[in-house]
Amino acid sequence: MPVYVVSGARTGIGLEYIRQLSRENENIVYILECDISSEDSIAGLPDRIRSSAKSDYKIDILINNAAILHFHQATSLTMSSDALASHITSNVVGPAKMLQALLPSLASNARVANISSGIGSLTMVSDGRINAEITPYSISKAALNMLTVHQARQLAGSEATRGIIVVAVDPGHAKTEMGGPDAVVEVADSARGVLRTLAGLTVADSGKFLLYTGDELPW
Repeated sequence: MPVYVVSGARTGIGLEYIRQLSRENENIVYILECDISSEDSIAGLPDRIRSSAKSDYKIDILINNAAILHFHQATSLTMSSDALASHITSNVVGPAKMLQALLPSLASNARVANISSGIGSLTMVSDGRINAEITPYSISKAALNMLTVHQARQLAGSEATRGIIVVAVDPGHAKTEMGGPDAVVEVADSARGVLRTLAGLTVADSGKFLLYTGDELPW
């Protein structure tokens, strides 16, 4: 039975991952509190998981889904330092510390998904395919993509961790509160696609930026 850890599962796509995983009778879901903006909260997560599971465990799938999207109309010319800092803390530092904290508990062939966004693609923003008026969020997702590349390369450089696969995944413009009124992707389809994509990954995929359908996206 694979072990999943999903952050940001209170609402939206994160909650839908849990719904879909819960449909398998053999799966057991533990709901634990973790503040991804707090390094202390993240550092205590492995012990909280162990206490709930009441046994040693190895994580097969880590989905770093938790994120914030505030200051919807902030551009590079109007955003405050607090707006940028809060997005970097939750959307970049949080996933970085999650992997650091849980790395000793990852299975040797674990898959890690950093949930990103097309708005973090330099290519798609610069050529106008994506409207990047939510600049702090956009910058944080671009930084998350770079974090993914570094994690993949550095894990591959060690004999003990080279089987761990790390990818950035765009869940699509899903119909969640964060997605807003213009969203086009059903939440169930997004979550199903991400889970299917993760299940099919190979080591050669580590460090890639993928759409929830499994298609590769430009950085």
